[in-house]
Amino acid sequence: MGNENTGALAGDPQAAKQSFLYLFLTIFVPFGLGHFVSYLFRTVNALIYVDLEHELHLPASSLGLLTGVYFLTFAAAQIPLGVMLDRYGPRSVQAPMLLFAVLGSLIFSFAHSEMGLIMGRGLIGLGVAGSLMSAIKACTIWLPVERLPLTTACLLSVGGLGAMASTTPLHELMRWITWREAFLILALLTLAVCLIIHISVPRTYKPKPTTLAEMSAAVAALYSSWVFWRLALYSVFAHAIYMSVLSLWMGPWLKDVGRVGEAGMASTLLWGTVAMVAGSLAFGSITDYLRRFGVQPIMVCGTGVAIFIGFQILMISGLPVAPLLIAMGFSFFGTSTTMNYAIVAQSVPPELAGRVSSSFNLVVFVLAFALQWLMGEILNAWPSTGPGHSAIAYQWTLGCMIALQIPGMLLWLSFKPWKLRRD
Repeated sequence: MGNENTGALAGDPQAAKQSFLYLFLTIFVPFGLGHFVSYLFRTVNALIYVDLEHELHLPASSLGLLTGVYFLTFAAAQIPLGVMLDRYGPRSVQAPMLLFAVLGSLIFSFAHSEMGLIMGRGLIGLGVAGSLMSAIKACTIWLPVERLPLTTACLLSVGGLGAMASTTPLHELMRWITWREAFLILALLTLAVCLIIHISVPRTYKPKPTTLAEMSAAVAALYSSWVFWRLALYSVFAHAIYMSVLSLWMGPWLKDVGRVGEAGMASTLLWGTVAMVAGSLAFGSITDYLRRFGVQPIMVCGTGVAIFIGFQILMISGLPVAPLLIAMGFSFFGTSTTMNYAIVAQSVPPELAGRVSSSFNLVVFVLAFALQWLMGEILNAWPSTGPGHSAIAYQWTLGCMIALQIPGMLLWLSFKPWKLRRD
């Protein structure tokens, strides 16, 4: 599609909504690539943690802090990010922010101290903080609101491909390069995505006239709303634990409890990310299909979360279940937690979508940072067995995480989500 056709479609919202090629070029390719890079950075430490541990002699608590600082800076960016997305549009926000991730990846690559790694990881988290929110904002601009769960699921599946790239493909690549060289390659990849977004996405976003102060006040009102918190709290702990485990602790659990070797761990993580992609597409498709019969998206999301908790129980049960099956089930049903992005975004007009999505994202990522660090602290509280941790240490750690998710399930039941919606 040439520039003239793109401009014509951008000037006619109805034509834009009817053009798959337009949507593919302006949303799924540029913003999908941004989310791909974000997930690649988020999960890469689950594979390279052994190299970091050996080269820099980092304990579990330091690994948890190092990996979790990504979530902390990611979270810190969410409120200003939401305001800027609604004020300036996804293109003008996402492309410049990715430059911080480029800088962070370079610093991480050359760092020789824990502080240097934390600084680089923090800049990476800041740089990719807008990846999914920019994509969701773009969807609310150009897509019918009722299709938001499906399109969000498709974008999340692209993120799953990024997580997939951080497993066996990266493991094979690191036979030839070091983890430092891998981060140099990631810096170049991120720069390329930044340029694609800058060049490809139309400059047609026209926000409603309002001041930044007024937009910020709307965020404060949002956080004082019980409706927002009810929609957030039923799944937020499950979502944060899903990210915390997949971005770091799934690898150590496979090695220490599942007795999976290094090559087998990379392969298992790869199949887990395949399940993640399949889960995103499955939950999005199921939600989109069932809406025709009045089934609420929150019903699909909460049911998936309940099964997700079941797989966490399997991780600590000691039952003779294959680690591969557990990792795939954890990854597949964990994607149900991400459906709440669309549920929250659907609850407000499109001009508020950036702020409400990023406000929800802030809660998720603050929790992900805290819980990833907390899991490392709990693991450290138990005597180490050789180079890893004992099964009982993981039982207590994951058991505490499961306990945090139970109130959310009780809140979800109070919604009576099984009642059909009458449109």
